[in-house]
Order: sequence, then structure tokens, then C-alpha cells
Amino acid sequence: MFTVGLTGGVAAGKSTATNFFIEKGIAVVDADTISRNLQLRGQEGYEKIVKKFSGDILDSNNEIDRKKIREIAFSNPENKKWLEDLMHPMIRDEVVKQLEAVESVWAIYSAPLWSNKNVFNRTLVIDAPKDVQLQRIIARDNCTKEVAEQVIAQQISSTERNCYATDLIVNDGALEDFKNKLEFYFELYNNLANE
Repeated sequence: MFTVGLTGGVAAGKSTATNFFIEKGIAVVDADTISRNLQLRGQEGYEKIVKKFSGDILDSNNEIDRKKIREIAFSNPENKKWLEDLMHPMIRDEVVKQLEAVESVWAIYSAPLWSNKNVFNRTLVIDAPKDVQLQRIIARDNCTKEVAEQVIAQQISSTERNCYATDLIVNDGALEDFKNKLEFYFELYNNLANE
């Protein structure tokens, strides 16, 4: 099956891109969504995370507070590593299951990062200038500029990420411009998948 790896910096527009492709009928296996689902109450990730960090990380509905867990992870490299070591194997198993169940002509694997071990037919990287990312993170997470900068600093650099790209979109303008760029790649991938 023809697969596209989709990645991008935080607040660059990855979710907008995956939603765009889903609306076009393309299966998207999203590592972020899988990770969130594995951390819902009753799931293995939830139990282990609450045991490690206590009930202080829960919201009023007794679900893991995403903002609190992000602050714990990004303020301490050991916590971040512990979370990654816990979640990555569970995420990987679920990704494999979902890819095997895909019914569309081609599929997208969306993740915040990956290694050279991941092989795709094409890799689409969504990028945005740092000042745009900061504005979006502050607005989205209702956090300080300092926290937003920590979030960006914990990720691989834009330059390093862009080295994975066979295709690159810089999302620094209006939503309509971004969707036009996504439309171009949708047509391209459709043509390549049907060759």
C-alpha cells in the first residue's frame, strides 16, 4: 500500500492537514490520537501514568489533564523519557493494527517524530516559522510564552525535521492558502497511489 508519512512541528498545522485528508476519504493513522486514547481512564497508559505521577495530574472528570502532563514532561527530561518509554511500544502496536485495517487506496501515518527506521513512499513535512508556532501554542494552550518556548525547544529542530521531507509545506499564511497546498499534494498522492 502507498503510504505517506506526515509530520510537523508543534502548532504547524498537522491536525488541520490530517483532518483535510480524512475529509477526502483517506485513512489517517494518527500517533497523537492513539497516544491520547491509550491515556484515557481504564486504559493501560492511564493506570501507569497516574501511578507514577499521582492523582494530581487528573482533571475534574478524573481524566489525565493534557496540560499538566505536558508541563511535567517538558520541565523534566527524565519524566519525558519515562513517558516515551511507556507509550511508544503501546503506540507502535496500535499503529500496526490500524495500518493493517486500512481500506482506502493509500494511507497517512501522522506522528510528531520518527526515525530512519520508518519507511514511507513519500514524507510530507508541515513547517511554520517559530514566531507563528509561539502565537499558536499560546492561543491553543492558554500558556505563557516561556512554556511555549520550552515545548518548541524539546522538539527536534525544524531543519532536522525538514531533512526527512520529500514534500514540504510552510504553513505561515491564511487557512485557505494552506488548504490549497494540501489539495496539490492530495492530487499528487492520488496519482502516485493509482500508478
